[in-house]
Amino acid sequence: MTWTKHVAALARGALDLLLPDVCHACRRADVAVHGLCDTCHLALLKLAALDYCPRCGATAAQPNREGPAHCTLCPQPLPRFECVVRISPYVQPMRAIIRGMKYRREEALCHRMSELLAAAVTAHVNAPLDLVVPAAMHWRRRLARGHDHAVVLAAAVAKAMRLPLGHDLARIRPTPTQVSLPRTRRLANVRDAFAVAHPADIQGLRILLVDDVTTTGATANEAARTLLKAGASAVTLAVLAKADPPRAYAEPIE
Repeated sequence: MTWTKHVAALARGALDLLLPDVCHACRRADVAVHGLCDTCHLALLKLAALDYCPRCGATAAQPNREGPAHCTLCPQPLPRFECVVRISPYVQPMRAIIRGMKYRREEALCHRMSELLAAAVTAHVNAPLDLVVPAAMHWRRRLARGHDHAVVLAAAVAKAMRLPLGHDLARIRPTPTQVSLPRTRRLANVRDAFAVAHPADIQGLRILLVDDVTTTGATANEAARTLLKAGASAVTLAVLAKADPPRAYAEPIE
């Protein structure tokens, strides 16, 4: 983290101390519910009502004429997880909400997001789920950041859905950031980055894999591949947001 980011983080922390009731998303209006003002909360609910592809999570995706299995925006080949459940696209106020959970550990936001995500999973996934598993970060990054927000979110979702939380999926290889990488390089970047500590514990289970954001789905695909290889019967991806990749990512898959 650069010195400018440190200064910005300190400034945000000071603002939280001086104005503890300010909206965590817009930083302007007074908080009304779960750390958000009325305007941001309403905007979030409107985003949550948008249609999206259940296979890749893309907003306003066009159905594929060859069949209903995926949309025209789905990556090829299709990822290993069965479907995606999300709350919104990765735009404001969700972008600010995720940053607040990731860098400032805002518990009120995590509680609200876990409620919304659990409700979305219940509404969109018909098959029974057996276990909630976080897409955990590597221990070095967790040590540097001080916490793993994906684990915190997954634990809250598991509690809301009354499902057990599993910790068998581990990130065993540190990987460079995926930001700005095209999908082909993202797939290679995370290859063999995960491992399952106790495969016997997930044999035949239908797993809900929880993360904050998916863009191309490369990380979630690798995590799902690892879980399935270890014996899980199916993996569903649940994320707070789907980030539509820039055009620079749209390169042919070899």
